[in-house]
Amino acid sequence: RHPDYQALARTRSARDMFASSALVATQWAPAQGLNRAPAAKTSRVAAQPIVAGKAKKAAKADAKKAAKEAKKTSNKSPVVSKQAKDAARKKAAAAMRDVVSRQGKAYDRIVKEMDRDEFREYILSVRHKSPEPVQQLCDWLPIAEVVVADKQAYEAKKFFKSIGSDIPETEQLSASSDQIEGVPAIKAKLPAMKEEAIGMAYLMAGSVVKDVPFAELEFGVEDWGSFEMAVDAYEAQQSSSKRFAAAAATLGVDVNDDPKDIKSVYRKKIATEHPDRNPDSSLEKFNAIKEAYELLSDRGGQSGTTFEGLGDKAKRDFRKLDDVALDVTSKGGELVVAGDVGNKVEVIMRSLTIYDRIKTMFIARNVSLGSRTAEKPKAAAKEEDGEAVEEKEPVAA
Repeated sequence: RHPDYQALARTRSARDMFASSALVATQWAPAQGLNRAPAAKTSRVAAQPIVAGKAKKAAKADAKKAAKEAKKTSNKSPVVSKQAKDAARKKAAAAMRDVVSRQGKAYDRIVKEMDRDEFREYILSVRHKSPEPVQQLCDWLPIAEVVVADKQAYEAKKFFKSIGSDIPETEQLSASSDQIEGVPAIKAKLPAMKEEAIGMAYLMAGSVVKDVPFAELEFGVEDWGSFEMAVDAYEAQQSSSKRFAAAAATLGVDVNDDPKDIKSVYRKKIATEHPDRNPDSSLEKFNAIKEAYELLSDRGGQSGTTFEGLGDKAKRDFRKLDDVALDVTSKGGELVVAGDVGNKVEVIMRSLTIYDRIKTMFIARNVSLGSRTAEKPKAAAKEEDGEAVEEKEPVAA
């Protein structure tokens, strides 16, 4: 027997025991899945519904509508309360009145303190140049007096007056009378006086002016004498309104129709009512038509249905500022350079609202003219519709 037999036996016994215990542990061990941490679940994308045919078109339309609504909502301005709008409107009106008031006070000072040959006075009129003008500005509306003064002489007078002294004779030579003849000066200064011009128009025509862009406004200028001719002519027309209405009825036209239209109607009527051509007519009727046309065409010496045509057009001196050259006066004299006008000439406005008669007269005239102009296309459309209906009517058997 080997000397280490007992030790070897013990080793084999231990090895067999270990193997048996390992087998038992393997056979009877708890399932690994019971003790193992649960595996992370994989996310699954939800199945998209299949859209085709009419459903697809409807879905596209809904998406487009939603995008349009979202854009509309994003561009929509914040809601402003009625009280806030009223407050803003009152504030803007007060600001305009303040500008007009300051201009009026400056105007009064110039006229009061300066000699008559040191300034010129004009009338500024405005018109809305648009296919659809506001009624109050559909024709020229006088809005302000404009004084053009020798600025250097005015500043010198103010200075010497403040120190209680007379102007020295050597300081009295400044701009010439031709240079302050101011239609070109008004044109040169007006772009810098937008606020003042809008304020004057606002007081005359009302709040409709505030929505009219300055670029759509035309301006015209004439001296006071020329403007008085227009006022007198319009008043003469108003006083003779009954005679003009009777003459218009004889011709079958409106008193305020365009002179070209009146002339066209007259020519047709006078031709058909000539006694030699129409046995049913008479010399009295022929003469009545002739006299009616003469009255309407001449307006009793006060011809013209537009503002520019009021009075004697040859004697009036009304000019659009677009047609005025900046480097010469209307009398042909040289004017100060356009860029130097601000240093040589003072241009100040005063609202014509101080003359109630002028405001009432010309606002009513323009509103009436605007209403008639707006009605003409409607009347023409009705006539065309009537003719179309008549053509479709069957001929009676």
